[in-house]
Amino acid sequence: MTDTYDLAELFNKYGSDKDRNGYSSLYYTIFDKIKNDNINLLEIGIGTMIQGAPSSMFHYSLPGYSPGGSLRAWRDFFTNGNIIGADIQPDTQFTDERISTVLCNSIVKKEVDCLMNESFTNHMFDIIIDDGCHNANSQIHTLKNFFPYLKDGGIYVIEDIYTGSSVSSNPNIIKDIVGKSPFFYSGVKNNLCVIYKKKLNTITDNF
Repeated sequence: MTDTYDLAELFNKYGSDKDRNGYSSLYYTIFDKIKNDNINLLEIGIGTMIQGAPSSMFHYSLPGYSPGGSLRAWRDFFTNGNIIGADIQPDTQFTDERISTVLCNSIVKKEVDCLMNESFTNHMFDIIIDDGCHNANSQIHTLKNFFPYLKDGGIYVIEDIYTGSSVSSNPNIIKDIVGKSPFFYSGVKNNLCVIYKKKLNTITDNF
């Protein structure tokens, strides 16, 4: 039986920083009920070990880490899930049981559309997690490019929204992209933005 501690343990087992960043409890809360479903999960940002590369895990990862630590944790948590990772660094590419990886720059719409039209034809995701470049500009462009490929009823998470980021200080940036889909911010250390792709008509629409 998987519980909050077990999900944290999976992240730590594979050297991911998600538990250290305080994300385990939130992820367990929103994903526990679907952990045995046949879901498609995309994580953007696999975790390069190339020193000096953007968002490199070099000198930051836990012991035993290799690129794709969180992908392996998701694979073990979602017992019937199909796990896909996207990154721009060549050392992140590997295949494993129920895990595949692709090279794609998430902020370039042409690359994203090409990937989806050629590699994942008629493929939509139940979950998309942006653990990529961790800056507001990249996070916004990645959301614009990949949100159309999230299923209705799916969950999109932006990780590592740093203090003062326009992604959280100006929520209209998110609203302009996701429309009436509800979203919220949460985090122990760095913020996350969790978006539920579902039209929600609220009284605030009239103001």
